[in-house]
Amino acid sequence: MALPLAEPRRRFILIRMAFGTLIALVPCVSHARTDNAVDLFDEAIARGLPQTIVLDDGALTIESPLDVELHFPNERAGDVPGSMYLVTWRGEQAVLTRSGTHVDISMPRSGSVEVTGFSSEAEGSHHMETGAPHSFTESVARQASSQKMTMPRYAAGKTTIMKAQRAAAQPTLIFWLFLHDDTLGVTRQHIHASYVAWWLADMKRIFPTRRLSAIYSQHVAGLTDIPYGHESSLKDWSAAVDNYAWREKLPRVPGEFEYKFMLVTRDEVAPGASGLAWLGGDEAMASLTGRYTIVAHEYGHTLTASHEDAEVRWSSGWPCETNLMSSVSPLRANCYRYSAANERRMRRHMANEWTVPVRLDPPGIPRLRIE
Repeated sequence: MALPLAEPRRRFILIRMAFGTLIALVPCVSHARTDNAVDLFDEAIARGLPQTIVLDDGALTIESPLDVELHFPNERAGDVPGSMYLVTWRGEQAVLTRSGTHVDISMPRSGSVEVTGFSSEAEGSHHMETGAPHSFTESVARQASSQKMTMPRYAAGKTTIMKAQRAAAQPTLIFWLFLHDDTLGVTRQHIHASYVAWWLADMKRIFPTRRLSAIYSQHVAGLTDIPYGHESSLKDWSAAVDNYAWREKLPRVPGEFEYKFMLVTRDEVAPGASGLAWLGGDEAMASLTGRYTIVAHEYGHTLTASHEDAEVRWSSGWPCETNLMSSVSPLRANCYRYSAANERRMRRHMANEWTVPVRLDPPGIPRLRIE
């Protein structure tokens, strides 16, 4: 069952994008001679948007770019930048990611995310739509807002992300995903396309004036090889991140240049838990055994989104759960959105309006809530 993210696309009329933007479409349909979908896409971008290209699998209309900066690891090429676009794919609205030799189209479904990928190194398309577990449990650690405010500010280093922030002259929020060594059997682009792309597109709607970046890293000693799966996993991960940030002199200026660090794992991050996060903090963990909303769920906690403000919505006669539901049901779909109340919480948090009442615990002794 397809999740109705928006109304079906009709040519030459105003449509409402899945993420709230109204645009007029008068697309130019391309029937380029090349058979390579990646080349077709690049040629369409060069001509200016919107553009429609016809692929073997169907028609793709490239509506507009998303102001999200992506960086993928590559053993041969080093850092590989990526870009994202709002598109209409086979009559449905979706999100497209272009990086390296890849084009990946993400279409959220009721309980999964369907990914249609193209590569300049292979003919035709490849598809991925695997069902995630129907339920998960997670732990949320409440961290006092005063602890976050007093975190050390690291000196500016000569990094690509720092240069990008200066060039943008905008408040920057970086989601840094460290891919655990046990996930190396999964393509990086597919982790992004399944768990992250649709969420980043929605985050641009929530934070339209903030520059968003997503960095993927692998093979980082002390981080991507860290043991996990025990009760103190989140505390150990947080300590490892602090050591890394100090060693690399990462610039950390709340309100101007901030990071949210996540460890992405293959297995449960703690006994019976597919996700862990500090409420209002900077570290989180997410397992690929969780729902396709697990990254959105845990990163939402770091931005103070709560279970209490999650909700069940009705769309086309079928219930769906917003990203922060703690008790999930196999009979309900994913909304792939936050509730309005949680969106307000996150906006207040990023504006440094500390409204979440938490008990001031001694530093280094966070309290864990298990649900």
